[in-house]
Amino acid sequence: MWKKIASIALIAWCARAERFEAAEAHMGTLVRITIYAENDSAIQPAFARIAELDQELSDYKPDSELNRVCRAAHARPVRVSGDLYRVLEAAQKLAARSGGAFDVTIGPVTHLWREGKLADPQTLARVGWRNLVLRDHSVFLKLERMQLDLGGIAKGYAADEALKILAALGVKRALVAVSGDIAAGDAPPGKSGWTIRSDPGGRLLSLRNAAVSTSGDTEQFLESGGKRYSHIIDPKTGLGLTDRIAVTVVARRGLDADPLATAISVLGEARGRAMAARYYPGAKVFVAAP
Repeated sequence: MWKKIASIALIAWCARAERFEAAEAHMGTLVRITIYAENDSAIQPAFARIAELDQELSDYKPDSELNRVCRAAHARPVRVSGDLYRVLEAAQKLAARSGGAFDVTIGPVTHLWREGKLADPQTLARVGWRNLVLRDHSVFLKLERMQLDLGGIAKGYAADEALKILAALGVKRALVAVSGDIAAGDAPPGKSGWTIRSDPGGRLLSLRNAAVSTSGDTEQFLESGGKRYSHIIDPKTGLGLTDRIAVTVVARRGLDADPLATAISVLGEARGRAMAARYYPGAKVFVAAP
């Protein structure tokens, strides 16, 4: 009896639910939010949450929390927000698991890459995940002029957090896409999941209560000395990858999928799959040459 009543109620709700979609510029890219709901009132709070995270986690904004910490934390431990600490904890965990293939201290090198320059030994000497110390919600940087770059993890986390805001406001059938980092809630009405086209091979994925991230050099690369260097940098050499690879990872959270895609790109397919299988057994990995 109760199952029948619940089924009737669900059918009635689906009949009232409409599809709403909006896009705004945040985190240096275009963010799209799609929901099924009776109205679109939950979308703006979700965008506001992403804007808040951008102000905390960006290395492009001079006054971001991240950059303020980088300027001060070499002299003494600096207490940071819950968001920044949570992201740095996840980053350091993956750094250890991947043998440094994912490393958010790569900032000095990525800043040179943005200027069209390759890293020199002096710049690379300021990189190393073991020089980032986390303790009691505080950050300490062992070396001066270290720079943290959360570009390989912040967007996935932002997609997760926007999805949480939507769910808290009663909207569970939702999709948040922060460029190539996507977090999905419940499936759209009448569907088994959200249909996502991944970059490697143009594979169609069905996503529900999961996240997907793709890492590749299709759009961002640097050419120097006749070589093509990806924006995905190997922290050990300070150079962008020269072997072309595109990696898509499906995981429970964007906080996992986003950095995993980068780490696997650096490790290579065989070592990357082995690492993911050991530490993230629920993750799905797809690899292709662009």
